[in-house]
Amino acid sequence: MSLFEKVAAHLMEQIKTGRYGVGAELPPEVQLQKDYDVSRTTIRKAIDLLVEQSLVVRKKGVGLFVAPTLSTQNILTMTGIIKPYTYQHHKKVIKDNYLRQAGTYYSQLLKIKPSELIYYISFLEVAKNSVVKEIFILPLNHFPDFQISIVKVLSALEITNSGKKKVDKLEQDLQLIVANAELAKQLRSNINDPLFKISNHYFDINSEPIAIEYKFASNTKYVVDFT
Repeated sequence: MSLFEKVAAHLMEQIKTGRYGVGAELPPEVQLQKDYDVSRTTIRKAIDLLVEQSLVVRKKGVGLFVAPTLSTQNILTMTGIIKPYTYQHHKKVIKDNYLRQAGTYYSQLLKIKPSELIYYISFLEVAKNSVVKEIFILPLNHFPDFQISIVKVLSALEITNSGKKKVDKLEQDLQLIVANAELAKQLRSNINDPLFKISNHYFDINSEPIAIEYKFASNTKYVVDFT
């Protein structure tokens, strides 16, 4: 077994044993080079091998991540609907990430006490010709092991399913709003320009709320099915 294969095998074992969970960010190549005391070329060959085996996702300019076992990207790629490089041109930029008390408003929506803690995560999904702002509200008691790194590689549904409860139902609301100064700057639009605000409320099989997601975009595709 060559040196890079040994490094790949050790990283593979760490992934399989849960040292690095689904969506977790791996150390950068420079740090791995120091950790294993090998050349940069050896580390790159090891990572290339893990990427080929669909165990690691390399997002250019962002980092290395443990790949989801079955993700939206995987499904679309396997069915031929999109090409693998499509997702690589999207970059998620974290703007806010902190714990806070739910307060009156979110405690009512999530059916928790106002004093209970929630994660507030805000990020931009940036593509060549578009920017979408997303906000996630996740109760700490449902997501005790939440890691911010998963946001960079998992879809909204996968993030919501990463907690203790699994999604059974989604309620969605679409509003047309106007951009304030912050949204205009982040979405590359003008103040008072029309924006779409999409609110997604996720529920488990018992209709208990799991999480809330908001999306803000200057353009979107929306299909209404009356059947």
